[in-house]
Amino acid sequence: MTRTQQFRHRLLCSGISVNPAIRLLICLMVLSGCATVAPVIDESLRHNALEGNVRAQYEIGLKYDQAAHSGWGNMLYWDEAEAWFEMAARQGDARAQYRLAAYYFSRRHDYRQSFRLNQLAAQQGLADAQYSLGMHYGQAWGTEQNLILAYKWIALANEGGIIGGSLADTEWLIWKGKMSADQIAEGKRLAAEHTATYGKSQSIASMNQMPNQRMQPDAAKPRR
Repeated sequence: MTRTQQFRHRLLCSGISVNPAIRLLICLMVLSGCATVAPVIDESLRHNALEGNVRAQYEIGLKYDQAAHSGWGNMLYWDEAEAWFEMAARQGDARAQYRLAAYYFSRRHDYRQSFRLNQLAAQQGLADAQYSLGMHYGQAWGTEQNLILAYKWIALANEGGIIGGSLADTEWLIWKGKMSADQIAEGKRLAAEHTATYGKSQSIASMNQMPNQRMQPDAAKPRR
């Protein structure tokens, strides 16, 4: 089956609802070589994912996410990646919750849902989500502004090895400048208390190096 035939088959069978004009654009880009067909998914991996294996669901979502990021002609893969991440997120996978939160934030502009998903992942000790949650608290994205909690979660993320971008760091310095010494002390206390109770946070990068490492337990009940 040629690339074009594979892509045509995928459009017909995917069940993804996209604008017909976008479909036509993607088809033209495939024919011209500007876009690629779907990433190759091992049949055993897909089988495991469909059977409910959360790691397989996340890995397939990641493959489609990477394909979507590989070029603007691959926008069809966003929906596919989001669907697989949602399956894994519903089963409590912190990495999937964090990536799905990014989809809700950037694609759907649903900041409440992004906040909720980041909160679930952050409570499991995912440093990437902790940084994002801190930014949500600091910027009042999907929740009320709370600089003490913003300080707590960003401090935990930094402890877990996450260093934000220059814009995020600048914002954090502005928030710290608005905080009293007592507020900063409270943020530090909350972060230290969290670490003492649940252990040090981990980033997605460190988890990938230790794939069998479990996240922090008891994440089903969101805490502030």
